[in-house]
Amino acid sequence: MEDKILVIAHSILDQGTLPPEKRLSAGALGILQDLKELGVNLIPLPDLYTYYQQWTKKSQEEGRSPEPYEEYLRRQLVPLVNQVMDRVRGGARFLGVLSYRGDASQQVEPENSPLMVELFRLFDRNCMITPYYEIPLNLTPEEEEFLIADLADTLRF
Repeated sequence: MEDKILVIAHSILDQGTLPPEKRLSAGALGILQDLKELGVNLIPLPDLYTYYQQWTKKSQEEGRSPEPYEEYLRRQLVPLVNQVMDRVRGGARFLGVLSYRGDASQQVEPENSPLMVELFRLFDRNCMITPYYEIPLNLTPEEEEFLIADLADTLRF
């Protein structure tokens, strides 16, 4: 059985982390069922923006100066990228990154979030071509079908 992996934004799994007006569902997005049916293994990106805010608050309470957000991102993303690279070296097929436009902390359009800039930079440093897919803010059933068809095409079904 082929190991097909896709890195996904945390908000695809947990819409509750978003403001109510940005949510597409009351829980995980329905596209996850389609990905499961395609035999795709998911590697979630953690909610690093929220984690950084919590870490910064704790650091300041303890009288320490927190590191810049970009350095924090790099430190947190390197293990995830290494995990992907290890699996690819072991024969897995890397399908790319799937994000949700409604999550400003992990979006590419209309503006790259610092997290995505660092993630793509780390994959690039490892000579990894990184296909990118994004779930629109107001996903229609037709757009969901197109997105699934695009992913299925990447999988060569």
